[in-house]
Amino acid sequence: MTDTTPPPLIDPTAHAIFLDFDGTLSELVDDPASVALPEGTLEPLMRLQKACGGALAIVSGRRIGDLDGFLSPMRFAAAGVHGLERRATPDGETERLMTEAELDPVREAFASLVRDHPRLRLEDKGLALVLHYRTAPDLEEVARRAASEAVGDRGDLLVMHGDNIVEVHPAGMDKGKALADMMERAPFKGRTPLYAGDDTTDEYALDVVRRRGGVSVKVGAKDSVAAFRLTDVAAVHRWIAQSIRYTDKNEDPIDG
Repeated sequence: MTDTTPPPLIDPTAHAIFLDFDGTLSELVDDPASVALPEGTLEPLMRLQKACGGALAIVSGRRIGDLDGFLSPMRFAAAGVHGLERRATPDGETERLMTEAELDPVREAFASLVRDHPRLRLEDKGLALVLHYRTAPDLEEVARRAASEAVGDRGDLLVMHGDNIVEVHPAGMDKGKALADMMERAPFKGRTPLYAGDDTTDEYALDVVRRRGGVSVKVGAKDSVAAFRLTDVAAVHRWIAQSIRYTDKNEDPIDG
């Protein structure tokens, strides 16, 4: 279990920065499509990205295309759908590691479930399928059981449980593996990894970062392998803002 030690400031000259989105940069909301960054926080994030020479990536269960909409006009490296989508550089092309058709049987089963239980919400990410039960917590076991039954003994698919969700996506990938892969490429290669995330799915990345001697930061109160903790989304943005102010004091000013 991680303690309550706050993380050191981000060093844009040394760190490879990996940040989760939901629950880390943005508050969790009932409707995944209505999420937004807190007012005034995009500009410091863009300043941090510039200060680190682009060595900042968003690592999320969301599709990269959705992240682009939420963070516009910022362009950034990213690992979406837990790493099944990749964009190695801010201006690069998005690569997909799997095909959507592999999930069609589960897609049909989930669609039928949602028809029977309309308080559940199905989010189809193409390469991943997510059942949301945040507004229907009494249906948690229904959602979990349906995912387990839909996947059955298929070794090519993985069921993951997150914050009021159950997700199915192709096996063989998670946020930790995605982070490790990105660390082998410029501009991340040769830097010390730093990761901040709040959910169970972030534990894979936090574990990789801690084992590599990096800065692993759990957001929120859940148990974690992380060495450091920030209390909530507001604390994450204060940390980013403080890091940028420190950088401005000790280096040449960064143009906004």
